[in-house]
Amino acid sequence: MAQPRPWRSIDPDLFRFTTTELNALHVAIMAAFEESAVLAPALNLDQVRGALARAGWDEPTDDDALQRALAALTGWRLLEATQDHGARFATPEEFERRNLLWALTPKGEAAVVGVLRAVDALRHAVGLQTAVLDAIGDGLAALAELAEQPRGPDDAKVHLQLAQIEHGHESLVVSVRQFNGHLQRLLREDGVDDDVFADVKRRTVAYLEEYVHGVERPQRRLATGIARVQAAGLATVFDRALAGANLAPVAGDDPGPAWLAERQRRWRALQAWFAPEDGSVPRIAGLLETARTAIIELLRVLERRWDSRRRSASIGHDFRRLAAWFAAAPGEEEAHRLFASAFGLWPARHAHLPSIDGRERALSLTWADVEPVEVAPALRTTGTLTNRGRSRPVGDPALLRAARQRAQSAQLASHHQLRAALATGGTVALSRFGHLDPLAFAELLELLAAGLQAPLDADGARRTLSADGRVEVVLRPPADGAVAVLATDHGVLRGPDLLVSITLTDELGHANGADDGTLHVAEGVGA
Repeated sequence: MAQPRPWRSIDPDLFRFTTTELNALHVAIMAAFEESAVLAPALNLDQVRGALARAGWDEPTDDDALQRALAALTGWRLLEATQDHGARFATPEEFERRNLLWALTPKGEAAVVGVLRAVDALRHAVGLQTAVLDAIGDGLAALAELAEQPRGPDDAKVHLQLAQIEHGHESLVVSVRQFNGHLQRLLREDGVDDDVFADVKRRTVAYLEEYVHGVERPQRRLATGIARVQAAGLATVFDRALAGANLAPVAGDDPGPAWLAERQRRWRALQAWFAPEDGSVPRIAGLLETARTAIIELLRVLERRWDSRRRSASIGHDFRRLAAWFAAAPGEEEAHRLFASAFGLWPARHAHLPSIDGRERALSLTWADVEPVEVAPALRTTGTLTNRGRSRPVGDPALLRAARQRAQSAQLASHHQLRAALATGGTVALSRFGHLDPLAFAELLELLAAGLQAPLDADGARRTLSADGRVEVVLRPPADGAVAVLATDHGVLRGPDLLVSITLTDELGHANGADDGTLHVAEGVGA
């Protein structure tokens, strides 16, 4: 059965209390009820005033204004008003103040939680935490162990573990959504100083690379944990979690089926992220691809910034500076002079053409002080009275563009072949590369430099990806302290005989047999 669309079930009055002229008082009252509902779900007028003070409301509010606000919230069915039949009243005034009790309705609880969640999201710092994946993995392992045990007092633990897994997954999705929005704003940001911009971009690239490395490892563990829980019987796990949730009885329909349906929906979402049943690509893989693409885009933006800064002139910068001069012009006359100086659109002075009366005018007179003369159409169009004929057609650049595209394609294919030839198909010693031609040696040095700049992992290895995300480099120190000697056409390189693993991450690597355990550097790259 299809899930109902959320926007179809939203009451128009649900968040109306945030849009009125008294929205500050209305929101403060709802927040005060939400904070007091833990120990005192129903409040009379005096208690509402005290709860408002504890919530931080310090503006003077008389009883009439407070009662009108409570009546408005009750009219929107966010609060419900009931009489306090158990209280005793000594005076009519006391009856007026303490007779009615207000409490949040289910609709009011949803409204105030939504507003507080929105406020928290606005001030929430954007961040990606790979520890969330470890927490989800730990929760799946613990849930699988509990599911394999017989039913009994552990049902409450099953409920808690399932809730922690759902909360961790929700936190991951929210963090990814917020960070993607932050990333898009960062890619479009061009109003900050170049140095600040470059520093933020570099730190973001390093941040993304670290996150990619931290996400790639737990994927298999999470998929295994999901399969293990399903093998124990997903329906049984949900039934035990429902028993452990100990839902409170309510009037009307049993809340159990709706609770189970929500658990199934969240579990399908978890599967879609880490282990889809239909064999499709997990969403976490799409997240990694997005991160790698973002790294490339950030580097491209940086390169464009640096290129524009290296240029001797920038048309965009010139026009912005000219616009600033126009804005600062004291008057219209000065603005016209600036326009004429910038674009050279002065009125033409045709001194060789006779005036209407046939008498010559002194050349010292300005064009504003002499009578205008008629100018032939050919002179206005071409700048000369001679007929030059038709203009030469503009050549078609398609052939030149195609030639450049073929050259770029050939260069890219050659680069791919060079990387494929350097792929190790496993871990090999640096000395195994032997004699290399200059291009292969330069590419190897670039990959080694990128790997040596990466931080040390817990297993003592350094892992990194190339700037385009197509090559993974893993370096480990030699166990015996051996020294590698690589001969090239330009000299000999000596250094630690590192254990090197170079793997292509795209289909090119598979086409060249990157996983067959052989060293490809000997084919077509060595001299």
